[in-house]
Amino acid sequence: MPSPSSIGARKPDATTMAGAQTQQEVPGTGPEQLPEGTLTLLFSDVEGSTALLARLGERYAEVVSLQRRIQRSAFARHGGHEMGTEGDSFFVVFATAGAAVAAALDAQRELGATAWPEGARVRVRMGLHTGEPVRHEDGYVGMDVHRAARVAAAAHGGQVLLTEATCRLATGQVSADFTDLGEHRLKDLPGNERLYQLRADGLATTFPAPKTLGSGATVPQFPTTLVGRARERAQVGGQLLDPAGRLVTLTGPGGVGKTRLAMAVATDLSGHLADGVYFVPLASARGDEVMWSSLADALGVNEEARTPLALLDYLAGREVLLVLDNLEQLDGAPSMVDQIVRTCPRARVLATSRRPLHVVGEHQHPLAPLPLPGPDAGPAEAAACDAVDLFVQRARLVRPGFTLTAENVGDVVAVCQQLDGLPLAIELVAARARLLGPRAMRARVEQGLELAGTSLGLPDRQRTLRAAIAWSHDLLPPPLQAVFRQVSVFEGEFDLDAVAAVVDDDADPLDLVGELVDANLALVREGPDGEPRVRVLRTIARFGRERLAEHGETDAVRRRHARHFLAVAEGVRPQLRSAAHLAGRDRLAGSLADLRAALAWSLGTDQGAEPADLATGLRLCEQLFWFWYACGYQPEGRRWLGAAVAAAAGTEGPELMAALHGLAVLVLQHGEPERAREMLTRTLDHQRRTGSPSDVASELSSLAMANRALGESGRARDLLEEAIGLARGAGERAHLASALSNLAALEIDAGRHDRSLALLTETLAIDHDLGDTWGTAADHVNIATALLRAGRLEEVAQTLAEHGPAVVALGDVELTVDVLEIACALAARRGEARRAARLLGAAGAMRRRAEFAMTAPDEAYLQEQVELVRNGSDAARWAQDLQDGARLDVEEAAREAVGGSAVG
Repeated sequence: MPSPSSIGARKPDATTMAGAQTQQEVPGTGPEQLPEGTLTLLFSDVEGSTALLARLGERYAEVVSLQRRIQRSAFARHGGHEMGTEGDSFFVVFATAGAAVAAALDAQRELGATAWPEGARVRVRMGLHTGEPVRHEDGYVGMDVHRAARVAAAAHGGQVLLTEATCRLATGQVSADFTDLGEHRLKDLPGNERLYQLRADGLATTFPAPKTLGSGATVPQFPTTLVGRARERAQVGGQLLDPAGRLVTLTGPGGVGKTRLAMAVATDLSGHLADGVYFVPLASARGDEVMWSSLADALGVNEEARTPLALLDYLAGREVLLVLDNLEQLDGAPSMVDQIVRTCPRARVLATSRRPLHVVGEHQHPLAPLPLPGPDAGPAEAAACDAVDLFVQRARLVRPGFTLTAENVGDVVAVCQQLDGLPLAIELVAARARLLGPRAMRARVEQGLELAGTSLGLPDRQRTLRAAIAWSHDLLPPPLQAVFRQVSVFEGEFDLDAVAAVVDDDADPLDLVGELVDANLALVREGPDGEPRVRVLRTIARFGRERLAEHGETDAVRRRHARHFLAVAEGVRPQLRSAAHLAGRDRLAGSLADLRAALAWSLGTDQGAEPADLATGLRLCEQLFWFWYACGYQPEGRRWLGAAVAAAAGTEGPELMAALHGLAVLVLQHGEPERAREMLTRTLDHQRRTGSPSDVASELSSLAMANRALGESGRARDLLEEAIGLARGAGERAHLASALSNLAALEIDAGRHDRSLALLTETLAIDHDLGDTWGTAADHVNIATALLRAGRLEEVAQTLAEHGPAVVALGDVELTVDVLEIACALAARRGEARRAARLLGAAGAMRRRAEFAMTAPDEAYLQEQVELVRNGSDAARWAQDLQDGARLDVEEAAREAVGGSAVG
């Protein structure tokens, strides 16, 4: 595997951590039959497939087969090339946009007219995009493929979404209309995409908004309106639009409605800021790394731009509003906000916290509970007060005919007073209007307040909120109380599989969740795959965890929680080096809060606790290594692996060695070869004593690259020759590919280019046979490097043009930098000074943001090539081109690198 941050050399062998590569599951149509050029890509899948499976049982297979036949027939009639089918999903390529749209239309009409088993409702969502995907081996790769997949993920069942490119080409070619749905942000893709909906006879026409990140904003939408707060809403919005009021902090007790008001203000301002409004949930964040990483997730930045410096650089010229929600538990929050306000002059920050940040320029806005009427208020006077108005509106959601009367107004006012006007508490209690009248509510609330515990030492307002939660909890039957306290262990959103794994109850998870939602102890939304995603509010979850501790169940439930997410990581890991890497990355990114919680509990990093389940924590680190390494979470990976190594100190088991190996790989990637060599020497010694020849080969290969980075090429060569012999003898082709490629890097250093190309050709054949998408991309980078060093410039250009887009599409920051630096050196060799400078600036900026170091041999070579054109260039012009290059985003830089490399 390519070495860290070098022009095309292999990385340290990480297969110990990353696992064996997977075979390509769907080979697709033979290469000679596939169209090229401008193509339309179609993705489809069945919405709500898990619920269908639960309903139909064994008959679900009949549904899958029937919908496959319908779609496959429609696609074939219009000349579609089926590239992949997995479960209920399709990936099909068409030579023309008109054919693709006609096929989607035929398929949706027939699906809608089909009589499904047991009256099941089978709804297929489809997404189409037209572009020029890159032919790669037996299929297609590139950003156009990713864009089409993202469009499909944004659709609802029965809906066909198209990009503007497809709509424009298909107009007039099919008997259908297209509805403009406006511009939307698609996850992981730069810029906005204008989406259209296919409209024709036989198709449904009314759908919710596309499931995208929105139009330049990521503000969640509440299902209910904000009651009251009109004055505060206008005041805070006005402050933020004032250039002198760019930082506002909403403070107040838990449950007072800080988050709800912040979201309303953000929605109000969404059309006033050129670059959008972004909601950053930080309730589950612990530590500065997670805080910055959460900001990166909300902004949707590329993997290389996740460090604080990179994020500040990204925000520096943008006019945005950042809603930073729940900062009180983060010691580094004031520093983060201060840096944003000082270095990003067009950015505005709306923070929520139970305490002020005490940052220069901060406008503190304490939020009080809602106003209350006097105890003797009549219906009209009481209804004019926000607290009572909120109670009445929420009660009407579950009892539509509810009204204030002379008979019940006293009880309603008393309930609101007992709850101190706290919005969350009022909403929890009012939701019980479906079962109880105001008088019964009043009696139960007063009893709950009395039982809420003067011994707990909580502030009064927290007691009232606790009482409301306790009251709602106590209405549940004991089995559901157990379910509630067990699901309170989750940190983020979770699915029904997670409920089944963590909850000690044999009932249908969907039914259990439904009961909790009815009790207002959990929230549910539809996930991107059409399946329910469940969330327990933080305040409510804290209450549930206290009940969990009271019942002595904490460790048992947390152990089930950690092992479930270990199983999730184990299932996803093989995808990260296959064609399904995008889906795998999304799955882990969506579970980050719970993965972090599982690591913290198992490794004992919370408040200096002892490791609760060290074996599970070490295995989690092993399964997550490649995600950290290749998906932009290297600093966080170093922290967790360091914690795992520290927790396992004094042991010598394979789990510790795996963590130490992974830590060494990340340390080497960040330019600390001496420290990496120390760790890898230890892991090699352990594997020589206890491991297999294949394990020894892996350690030898990684240790060799640490020695190369230290300038000890002779020692590195000896290690690699031994690794190759062991890997060949063991028949371990993945480790063999890594060692061969690393040896090729040494041959490149020594100027033996024919030998390096022979080694890399063998490596490419192995990775192709293994179906290792990442390894194959790295091999093409290494081959381009060898050709560059050999002076075969036209072949370098051809290799970049053919394979560069596939490399960049992987999203691996280091490989992308390799492509830019190869193109930079190529431009310099051709005398293209300005292009070389721009690419050098882009690559350097990406390295700084990702904190990647460059090995001495590669840095020396690149500087030697750059000097060919820098010395003869105007100094001011060169400096300006460097700056221009540094401002390019990843897609722009890659386009300049690859597009400018094409052979004329």
